[in-house]
Amino acid sequence: MRHRPTAPVVLVVAALLTGLAVVAGLGLAPREVRVPIAVGAPVEVAGAQVSARGERVSRDADRTPAASRARTEAVSGLVAPKAPPYRLERAGAPLRRVPVREIPPGPVPGDPFTFQVGTLNVQGSQHRRNGTGRAAMHASTILGRGVDLVGLQEVQDDQLAVLRSRLPGWTIWPGQALGNQGVRLQIGWRDDLFELVDTGSIITTFDHQSRPIPYVLLRDRATTGEFWVINLHNSPRDQEADRDAATGAQIALVERLKATGRPVLLMGDTNEKTEFGCRVSAATGMIGSNGATPSSCVGAGPIKIDKIMGVGGVAFSGHVVDYGAPVRAATDHAFIRATVTVTPMVTPGG
Repeated sequence: MRHRPTAPVVLVVAALLTGLAVVAGLGLAPREVRVPIAVGAPVEVAGAQVSARGERVSRDADRTPAASRARTEAVSGLVAPKAPPYRLERAGAPLRRVPVREIPPGPVPGDPFTFQVGTLNVQGSQHRRNGTGRAAMHASTILGRGVDLVGLQEVQDDQLAVLRSRLPGWTIWPGQALGNQGVRLQIGWRDDLFELVDTGSIITTFDHQSRPIPYVLLRDRATTGEFWVINLHNSPRDQEADRDAATGAQIALVERLKATGRPVLLMGDTNEKTEFGCRVSAATGMIGSNGATPSSCVGAGPIKIDKIMGVGGVAFSGHVVDYGAPVRAATDHAFIRATVTVTPMVTPGG
């Protein structure tokens, strides 16, 4: 006959078994769990600081799937937030308004424009040998002196070819457009500064021959201001009557061009030191680059037969009588040049 254990004995056994189970459970628990966090600055989580030393989970921890899930759930709230790709800093002083630098406006129609003008008798090939070599010197002089517009006299065909090849970016007119006699007088200008608007010529007598006197209407590209340019060469030596007749025709031309309301520049070899300038100035109001005026028509010396004159919003400065190298070696004339400022006039009806 079996004896059933009494209640006290059952209670004691149950207590012992429970204690053993508790002890066994403690033995299975991991001793230490450290959360792996990327190396970086300390991360603040729920008010506490977690060190980001990047240590691995203890080797004593249980590696079973259940334990792993438990650890994940236990530390899911401790995962470090991803750092933003920028850094916030305390605001500094308010932005200061930087004033915008004002850029001066460019030239506009009606504005004055300034450039360098010159006149040069090249001494033609028929008068002296090495005409082409001397023409190359003249081209070098024009570029080297910074001249923008020039009147050339006594040009020969061979010299014209050299001047055209040695003055890139320039237009030379009339070239051969006015015939063989028309080659002798040429007007040259820089294409980047001026554009050709119109051309023309009149016939005068030079050294017993009929010869065209060329003129052009140029437009300043920057301001669109227009002005006339006349290039002349009057008879030499004792041919006074022919000079006087040519001067009269040239005065009439200046008056006609001036009536268009545009400034007029005149340049060339007049073969007279004072008479031409005084007569033209009195008749047209022209002034000279050497300071000559209608009331004081000779101007400052040295007085030369090569002249630059203008009328209608024209002002001169820096008049130069240039015999510097290579001018003296290339011609028997001086290279006369000056700075001119042109103020466009109001054209009739415009």
